[in-house]
Amino acid sequence: MSVHAQSALIAAILLLAMGINVAFQEKRVAHRLTFLFWIAGFFSLNAAIFAFSLSGGALTLRALLFAGLLVALSTVYFFERYLQKPAGVWRTLSTSTSIVVGLLILTRLGETLFMAGLVALFAVGSYGYGVFSLYQRMREASLVEAARLRYVVLFGVSSILTSGLDLIALFGVGVPSLGYLVNTIYVFVWMQIIQKSRLLDLKDLLGRGLGLLIQSVLISLVFSALVRWGVGPEGTSFFSTVLASVVIIVTFDPGKRLIELWMGRLFFVETFELDLQMSLLKREISSLIDVAALSERLLERLRASKRVTHASVFLMEKAGRGYACQREIGPLQERRVDMIQRRHLLEALRGGETLTRAQVTHEVAKDMEARQRQLELQEALDALSADLIFPFLSSGRLLGFLCVQDDRVREPFSSHEISLIAEVTARVVNALENSALFERLTEKDRLSAIGEMAAGMAHEIRNPLGAIKAAVQLLELDEEDEEQQELVSVILEETNRLSLVLSQFLDYARPFKGNMAATSIGRVLERVATLVRTEDWPGPIEVRVELGPKLPKVYADGDLLQQICLNLARNACEAMEAGGTLTLKAVASREGHPGRPGESLPRVQVAVSDTGPGMTEEVRKNLFIPFFTTKRKGTGLGLAISQRLLAHHQSAIRVDSTVGMGTTMRFTLPLAAPLGDGGAPR
Repeated sequence: MSVHAQSALIAAILLLAMGINVAFQEKRVAHRLTFLFWIAGFFSLNAAIFAFSLSGGALTLRALLFAGLLVALSTVYFFERYLQKPAGVWRTLSTSTSIVVGLLILTRLGETLFMAGLVALFAVGSYGYGVFSLYQRMREASLVEAARLRYVVLFGVSSILTSGLDLIALFGVGVPSLGYLVNTIYVFVWMQIIQKSRLLDLKDLLGRGLGLLIQSVLISLVFSALVRWGVGPEGTSFFSTVLASVVIIVTFDPGKRLIELWMGRLFFVETFELDLQMSLLKREISSLIDVAALSERLLERLRASKRVTHASVFLMEKAGRGYACQREIGPLQERRVDMIQRRHLLEALRGGETLTRAQVTHEVAKDMEARQRQLELQEALDALSADLIFPFLSSGRLLGFLCVQDDRVREPFSSHEISLIAEVTARVVNALENSALFERLTEKDRLSAIGEMAAGMAHEIRNPLGAIKAAVQLLELDEEDEEQQELVSVILEETNRLSLVLSQFLDYARPFKGNMAATSIGRVLERVATLVRTEDWPGPIEVRVELGPKLPKVYADGDLLQQICLNLARNACEAMEAGGTLTLKAVASREGHPGRPGESLPRVQVAVSDTGPGMTEEVRKNLFIPFFTTKRKGTGLGLAISQRLLAHHQSAIRVDSTVGMGTTMRFTLPLAAPLGDGGAPR
């Protein structure tokens, strides 16, 4: 058996083993099918070369030519699929050429040297197209990705050159046959890339290759020793072979993990330490509820890994206007990220992907706006001392982010290291959600206890208050003593006001017991308008009611809805001390579906507008806080009660106000029945 035949047979066996490894692994990675197609092409080529080297007949020559076509076709499909290129001219040309040449191979031309040269040229050309496509991607990629692609491209060029030499040697030319080995190693490199779903750097590739070599040598030594031990009586050798196989199968996984562990300690010390610290952090995060402790532990583990010189954790402020730094390692220029000033940075993070400095600096700005965005992102990365920013994203909401930098080297973080930190940030998001939930439950229990206590106190105050009022009313007063009469009237007036405050407070604390049913919002607004017109106001008030066409009924408690609208209308009239116009409006509208992004639900929007002096931002911010009021005789509970009642109607009040121009308060209500195609309830 010639050297070429042996090399082709070994390559075919190794390719078959790699194909089985990829096909039957549990993790279903991207590009798996096209990669298996590519392995099948090379396997068939090496198997055909082995058969042709043994017999050299016309049948095996045709099989070899068909295998060459399969290599060409599978190469084009694999590289275009991996690079996510659309089906282009080359794929169409490759497919049609393979069909035409395949038909010609079945004729007498299939036995000629011309056809062999044509297929070889086609296969090598397709292989070259795939490597050239990688080279084009390398020129467009970021610095880190380009550095990894460079090794793959150079290895691909070596594979093409040595494959060409093998084809020449197959027809009797005395050149060394290295293509079988180089191609197999190149496929192995791609197998690592496909299985890890990321490009590997040169150190990572060499480490994995060396680990595989050590494992293979150890297995060979174990197998050889056990088989040699069994040489002797008939049947003993077979028993030793079975025993050796069992020992290898049982010790394969732990042996592989042990070798990978020691390879990591010897060759990838920093990555190994980062992996170790992130693994410890994953176990610790599940028991952390306090946000401060979570941030501190995260940075402690990053510091212990010795992979960062700067790191910081930013979380959203309670007011929702920016993100504040919780903990940091190393100096930090900016400890607060404003929503407006850093909007480009926050928009990029809301996309869910890790933001890298290499990605930002490599981005090609196509217009002035894109260039400005790129400069602002670079400025933000400098201000936050960050080469990487990992978002804490929950249901599309950016809870915060982790900034990481190592200023000791130019490109400190490999894709594997980035994925290690990204896995931890996913656990951090769960911990932040649990912390927020625990805080809400704790606050709910606290408020519930305070509410029960306050309601009890209100009842206790109400009884003596009634006794005071009755006693004052029964006093026999001198009708001629005006001062005495005035003091009594003050006592009665203040007693009535305090009684009103207690009644409203109890209404606010009382559990919701609404009678939800189909309600005509138009009839409610007309009734509110009538009540407002009959009351006395400081200035002349014009009341308008505007109802949209075909207004459907809403699902609400009619009495409570009237109370809400009347409360908003009275507040508006009291604000217009010099008089003005009160507008009560209801129209059909739509708003986003809470559980299905992109869909909307039919609602009815109610608006109460006035032409009064409007409100400042400070007043608008505190508007729904109980007991906050700007009125001289107000209790500050009316709007809080209205907001609470609307929460049971799946709604909330939205305020639009401009100083000097007036105020509009809006809320929406669910329909009693879904809308039909014509806009009316079914």
